[in-house]
Amino acid sequence: MSDGFVRYTAKMKGAFTVARLLRRYPEKVGRSLESLVKQEARGLAVELARNTRPFGFSEKARKLGEKAVAGDIDKVFAVPSDAFTEIRKSDPAAADRFWANITNRRFSRAQQALRSSNSGWKDMPVGRLDPKLHQESRTGRWANVKRKVPAQIVTGPKARDTYIARIQKRVGFAKGSWINAAKAIGGRVRGAAQWATRHKRSPGTATVRTGDKPAVTLVNRLDYIDDVTTAKGIGIALRIAAARLRKALVTSLLKIGGRTNRDMNRRAG
Repeated sequence: MSDGFVRYTAKMKGAFTVARLLRRYPEKVGRSLESLVKQEARGLAVELARNTRPFGFSEKARKLGEKAVAGDIDKVFAVPSDAFTEIRKSDPAAADRFWANITNRRFSRAQQALRSSNSGWKDMPVGRLDPKLHQESRTGRWANVKRKVPAQIVTGPKARDTYIARIQKRVGFAKGSWINAAKAIGGRVRGAAQWATRHKRSPGTATVRTGDKPAVTLVNRLDYIDDVTTAKGIGIALRIAAARLRKALVTSLLKIGGRTNRDMNRRAG
């Protein structure tokens, strides 16, 4: 889209099965076309979330997402022991000086020892973890990290582990933008996992048009949504959402028809 947003609009067209059924049996269905459009749009939003990385709503999908986060961060931030091993390959004396300063938390001196070495990591910064380096390194196809060497040597494993744990809580954030679009429609949103629905700040919303030609437009403002979805996944979401709505309405009509027949039989008896 020219404005940088992703939009999907749910409508009921005259030839659509649900619209025909609704027009034929309005008194039995007891629902407006607008309510069905909203239902379809909520279902579509949930399916779009399901088909956004990490794909699915299972615990396995969540854990895969968390594992990917940890793997990416490990590529960006090296811990001192990694640096010591790397420096020692070409300059054991510099490696010893580096480690002695790290052990005594003299990080500026550790930086000097590294710069004076013959290591390929000699120009790598040493110090407090800089989250900006992680964000700048997410250049892969799925907004992942493709670095061959780290961007920084952090002060210790705890610093990196703490950052990993914090970023892992964002797993499902991209899905949350679709879920928030569904919530903006109104009504209950069903079928999504808590780790996708928890992201209150995910940038998703919806606009609802009422009247004779109701429509709902889902708007996803996530700046990297194109990196975490596929055309195939979007197509699957569109087909599933429409099929579920048709099935739900037909099932409802069959149940209503069954109750009507039983009532008539009882009266006849």
